[in-house]
Amino acid sequence: MTSYDFIIDLLYPLELRQRKMFGVDAYYIEDKMVFALREKNHNIIDNGIWIATTKQHHQKLKHTFKTIKPIETIGIKSWLMLPASSDIFEYEVQLLVHLIRMRSPLIGIIPKSQISKK
Repeated sequence: MTSYDFIIDLLYPLELRQRKMFGVDAYYIEDKMVFALREKNHNIIDNGIWIATTKQHHQKLKHTFKTIKPIETIGIKSWLMLPASSDIFEYEVQLLVHLIRMRSPLIGIIPKSQISKK
């Protein structure tokens, strides 16, 4: 649990599945991974909500979210994050929730492990 798992409440009644990934809690809607929550005492620069996306969507997401940035401490280059330290974090989480609810193509990836099962 994190201090910003309120995003789960905001997404109700969508059915979210939770799985561990890189020591964080990743959340799926159907077969798409949409975000992960990270709150650790080390490398706090990466605490926040990690957004599952692809590089082709980075520019549009940077226009939508003022504080969005790359994840710095691990090698995921396609994902972006909303830093929990931001003054507008809760507002931007609400924007993210809106995009997820609208099934925006900017948010979510189907992990390779899921693709190979099909």
